[in-house]
Amino acid sequence: MDAKHTLGEPRLLISRAALLHNAAVVRAAVGPAVKLCAIVKADAYGHGAALVVETLTQFNLDGQSAPPVDAFAVASIDEAANLPPTDRPILIFRPVENTFLGRQRSRIEHAIRHGWVLTVCSPSAADDIARVAVAAECRANVQIMLDTGMTRSGADADDAESLVRKVLDQPALRLHGLCSHFACSEEPDHPANASQLAVFQKLSNPWTDPARCDGRRIVRHIANSGAVFNARHAHFDMVRPGIALYGIDPTCRPDVHRKLRPALRWTAPLVMVRDVPAGVSVGYGQTWTAPRATRLGLIPVGYADGYMRAFSSAAKVMIHGRPAPVVGRVSMDLITVDLGEHPQTHIGDEVTLLDSDPLSPASAYALSAIGGTIPYELFCGIGARMHRVAVDDPQPAAVA
Repeated sequence: MDAKHTLGEPRLLISRAALLHNAAVVRAAVGPAVKLCAIVKADAYGHGAALVVETLTQFNLDGQSAPPVDAFAVASIDEAANLPPTDRPILIFRPVENTFLGRQRSRIEHAIRHGWVLTVCSPSAADDIARVAVAAECRANVQIMLDTGMTRSGADADDAESLVRKVLDQPALRLHGLCSHFACSEEPDHPANASQLAVFQKLSNPWTDPARCDGRRIVRHIANSGAVFNARHAHFDMVRPGIALYGIDPTCRPDVHRKLRPALRWTAPLVMVRDVPAGVSVGYGQTWTAPRATRLGLIPVGYADGYMRAFSSAAKVMIHGRPAPVVGRVSMDLITVDLGEHPQTHIGDEVTLLDSDPLSPASAYALSAIGGTIPYELFCGIGARMHRVAVDDPQPAAVA
């Protein structure tokens, strides 16, 4: 669905140029020898995974010779299955367990047959994947997640060597990589960063020799968006930009030095405009009362779409480049705004609910602060009713 066909509807306008620009910013930060794995889990952080994958494989900025990204990563097998066809490797980060419960076995076989990289954290998971691979007469690609201090998922340091050997000894498995995840990379001076990096190097360095790894050079990766910019020594073979790819600084504050460009703008039309006298109350609970005669506008978006209830009488929208306050409670499907400072506004005018300008009062940074959350959650919470629409197509790639 394109921008023309969604005129007059609530929608997310996703800038292809911004996505490609942000990938180029990451490329510049890590250098040409380091691969980029784009994180497109959770529907590409709410931006539309199909649109993002298509952009990063079929388009390029003028003057760029390197591909925008080298791989994609998702959380689950189902997310991988919903991506559009791509020749890039796909990494699945949810650790494999419970292989023979429910439909898990068929899903894992599906992933193996497609060559997707599965994540293992335990010997039992490696054995289970190997059994499925043997039955499917395929060799499974796996990566080993190492717990270096985040204490979330991953093999314990004491078990890492034996797990690597187990994978290498299984003819049905192919070791693709070793990985971990930083807990505090958005804070450059946090002591956990140096500690985790040292543990990862200690656990992964012995396996950099292809002679020890079935003749293959395994891919080592630990750097998320924060580490891309704050931990040069943590780039290894590949980095995994997530929030930075979508134009948000990993500190969750705008940084003029990074030149990231937010890729998402959320818009909706005014569906009603009415004049009201002073003293009129608005919305559930009548929590806001007009202090003066004013004009009110109605927008067909609510908390069912991810426009948080916390924004009630607190957030601002942008109309014709100027802010207008949200008044009354955000309801499930509708919000009301005060148009007293916008006398020329009419039904059908486009309103920006979430602005791509990082300094706007309706930016992801500003709204996250109002909602007591972070841009990650704000983006991921935008509902499926909102059309994701690509805008400003750059140069098509010579080879899709």
